[in-house]
Amino acid sequence: MTNLILPLHKIVADPALQPRVDGLDPEHVRALEAVAEAWPPLKVVRRAEHYLLIDGFHRFAAAQNLGLSEIAVEILEAPDDGDLQSLAFALNAAHGRPLTLADRRAFAARLLRSRPELSDREIGRRAGLVQPTVAKVRQELETQAQIAPAETRLGRDGRSYPASQRAAAGKTTAETEAGPRVSLLDVIERLVTPAERMAQRDLVRYFQRVADLLEEQDDLKGFETIGAGAEACKAVLGEEKARELAARLGWSAGNILAVAEAIGNPDGEGPAS
Repeated sequence: MTNLILPLHKIVADPALQPRVDGLDPEHVRALEAVAEAWPPLKVVRRAEHYLLIDGFHRFAAAQNLGLSEIAVEILEAPDDGDLQSLAFALNAAHGRPLTLADRRAFAARLLRSRPELSDREIGRRAGLVQPTVAKVRQELETQAQIAPAETRLGRDGRSYPASQRAAAGKTTAETEAGPRVSLLDVIERLVTPAERMAQRDLVRYFQRVADLLEEQDDLKGFETIGAGAEACKAVLGEEKARELAARLGWSAGNILAVAEAIGNPDGEGPAS
């Protein structure tokens, strides 16, 4: 990365690289005009004799309004895959004026059109959305025939997984709501099965219940972004209790994730690399 001062006319602002659905916010531009001396450098990628604007569209517009002839920039290396739109989204999501839910959904839709084989969770990670929200966007695109349904999805680890874990498990909503049922065969099995095997089966049933609970995210209203979940916890519990909950969730979820990765590892000895 290199920092320098560039003439404004050398910078090209391509609207396709602006990740905001509603475009520029005039009020935000005016607010920036009042504090021009505090602006961080724009982020650009070099293209021949010009520079493509990647991050800082509002600052660039403010500079034009102020009649500035030059501006500080940071020159970035273009990503290996050439995807400048994803780079622009990631930079805009990290600071400044927050991206809206519509912005994030639009980016998820763009990713789905270009990489429909990616899992909903991987796209959610990139777009800052929870998996059920991405699943809804995918369903909309499939209904509109903009993308084709896929039987498998590609996870962040590079492995393919069934498109519907819930379908693969063969669970129904009624079974999930009813919870574990104890039959006569279960009782007999406990009398004749070695204690170690029973402990293993109890553990497996626990993991199955956890998976069912996690999949209930699909039905949680208002849980469309990671931030929405965090804000809900803070609003209901307060900052201190929310932090305690975060610690419990993080520790417990880490164990569950490690088990999931170990199951997916062909060697079965630990998390996949």
